[in-house]
Formats: sequence, C-alpha cells, structure tokens
Amino acid sequence: MTELFANTVTLRGFLGKDAEAPPSDGISEDAYAVLLLATVSGIWDLSTNEWTPRTDWHRIICPGPFFCGFTRGMRRGDYLEVEGELRGLEQERGVVVAGERFPVKHATYAVHAVRIQRMDRPEALVDFGEDG
Repeated sequence: MTELFANTVTLRGFLGKDAEAPPSDGISEDAYAVLLLATVSGIWDLSTNEWTPRTDWHRIICPGPFFCGFTRGMRRGDYLEVEGELRGLEQERGVVVAGERFPVKHATYAVHAVRIQRMDRPEALVDFGEDG
C-alpha cells in the first residue's frame, strides 16, 4: 500500500560550521542541536562551455537528547548524510520604510533530522582530459 503523503528529504554535504549543541548539563527532553549543511549543484553553461556551481545552505534541526550528544563532536568540514522532514515556519518581522514600521511575514525552512550518518570524505575527482 502506498502512503498518501510523503515528506522525506535526503541531503549529503559538508558542515559549514561546528555543530551547535547544548552543554551536557543543559540537555533536556525538548533540547535540540543545529547543523548548517552545504550541498553543491550546478549547471553546465553551453554558451561558455563552463560549469557554474551553486552552493545551497540547509539548516538541520536535530531534536532530542540523543542527537544533542551525537552531534556535539561534529566540526566544520565533516561529510554527512542527513535524512529528515522539511518543515516551514512563518514569522512576522518589522520592516521600516520611510520612517514607518510595517509588519511583514517571512517564511523559513529547516530539515528536522530523523537520521544522521557520518561518511568518509570523498576523494577529489580531477579530470585530466585525454592527455593526462
């Protein structure tokens, strides 16, 4: 039987900064850690015959005491695979225009992790062409 709805995200990339996790004595049932994961994609520009890379940054929320302990030692540059659920949050912010303040709704998105796996760093792939 197929599921009626699915919300699963799998990301593989490098940490952009050290994990933000609470100290051991600050971990409670509702504690969470935060990871900033970079993924790279791109497009081949036929007019210039060049690859144009694009880096996307993903905020990963790691809920619960287990993830707080598991992510504590993660450092910038670690290579990870994260599986989770994409969730949106709408916040109201104030914007000032010509000295007058207006409320504006702003949407942010984060992946709420259900699985995190540390992976071996991939070896750099270099194409030396036909002569190399």
